Amino acid sequence: MTGEGLSLELASGAATAVSRLPVACACLHGGRVVFSDGLGLFRIGGDSDDGAAIPVRLTLPPVICPGPARLAGLAVDGLADGRQEITAVSDAGTEACCELGPAGRDGLPGRAACRLGRGYGRSWSISLRADDGAALDIAALEARFIDLDRRP
Repeated sequence: MTGEGLSLELASGAATAVSRLPVACACLHGGRVVFSDGLGLFRIGGDSDDGAAIPVRLTLPPVICPGPARLAGLAVDGLADGRQEITAVSDAGTEACCELGPAGRDGLPGRAACRLGRGYGRSWSISLRADDGAALDIAALEARFIDLDRRP
């Protein structure tokens, strides 16, 4: 059995690929996947890059609305330690920001929501930034829109 690995350092864009890693055995130990190539043990995953926190940045594809709409708020379902900063930019030039607090606790998922200011647009691009090194497991991201043009 062989394994494939890919690592991307977001700040510099440097990619590292490891291919055809020989895996003699793999197991789940203490909630972490550990494997061996017969010469050493390796842990898959982690929350740091050689001791430095891993920043989280996520930009979603633009959301296209059927007509002019205001982005009223966002909700994140899942597990998140720390805070998340949400930035939404519309095609009309509106930029709205909000902060979401922690979601979930004791390892169980929860929901964090925020309201956004006024603005309008037909297309919205939504970005999320989270605290460096904070756990983030998103199950769903819900955007709430208010239609501004009520004519058919």
